Amino acid sequence: MSQTSNRLEKIKKITSGNCELLIDLIKILKKRIRNKREIMYSDIINLIIREGYMGEKYSQLILWCNYNIRLGKTYLEFE
Repeated sequence: MSQTSNRLEKIKKITSGNCELLIDLIKILKKRIRNKREIMYSDIINLIIREGYMGEKYSQLILWCNYNIRLGKTYLEFE
């Protein structure tokens, strides 16, 4: 497997290791948005940046959100 495809697979699987962090961020966003609309991947990125959250897990979530945005997805999908 090439280095690029290996890296891509890691990005796809980021949320499996950061589920609790993602759930916490979603709760914060739901309060702020007041369920007026669905949560967007860009909302997660903006929250992380504006609140100054730092660390590897936050960086991974930003990568994951960017990956989904590049795929053409706008809203967070719950499975």
